[in-house]
Amino acid sequence: SFYALQRIGWFWSIMQEGFRVQGAAHDIAMLAGAANPPRAERNWNALFCLYRYLVLSFFFAYQSFTPRLQRIKFADLVTCGLLVKDEVELLNGSHRFPLSVLESWLGCWVHQHLQGETRQQCFQALRVYRGALASVSDWVDQRAPVSFETLLYVVVYALCFVMPFGPSHIEYLDRQAVMSAAHVMPVISVSLLTCLYLSLLHLLRHLQAPFDHRSLPCDALNPVKILNSTERKLRDYLTAARPEALN
Repeated sequence: SFYALQRIGWFWSIMQEGFRVQGAAHDIAMLAGAANPPRAERNWNALFCLYRYLVLSFFFAYQSFTPRLQRIKFADLVTCGLLVKDEVELLNGSHRFPLSVLESWLGCWVHQHLQGETRQQCFQALRVYRGALASVSDWVDQRAPVSFETLLYVVVYALCFVMPFGPSHIEYLDRQAVMSAAHVMPVISVSLLTCLYLSLLHLLRHLQAPFDHRSLPCDALNPVKILNSTERKLRDYLTAARPEALN
């Protein structure tokens, strides 16, 4: 039961990491949007470039874990306007992962388009963003040793098998007591306890893939939903109109 609680805490940590990624992306967009008012055409192009890189970095952080995102290829990203063709070639040439290249591009954007204290604050937010993106895969890759999980499964199944033959409160030498004792409730209690242990094993097995809707149809995490929520707020930070008092 302690291990099951730990794995549920691990599941919540992955969920919270998504909120950290979202918050860091919003911090970067808020600072960049304040320093680059979307009035000039040059600012529009720069802000759209930042928008694309933030959305793409979020996408690539979750793509390898989410079956729904794994079907999306570079050509699809070019079609929807998040990538241009020359960027595809650069991402394909990454040594490890396209995400690391995008993080480098974000750093270059901050260095080129921001100045002074705003640049320093944005670099701090970018460091938090990069750390949160990396933590997503770190949390997902955390696994107990295979030998421990094998031992856990063997012990639980053995316990469920021998539980009906456990010590009883009935004195079997007293035939009258055996005949008059209630048999239904002990059977129900053993059945419920066995179902609890087997359900926990079933839960632990399916928690190994927290983003797979086929394994966890009701509980699977949905990074697409938080990505869409993040994208809408990014547009507000980068393109929102300003009142006359701020112009």
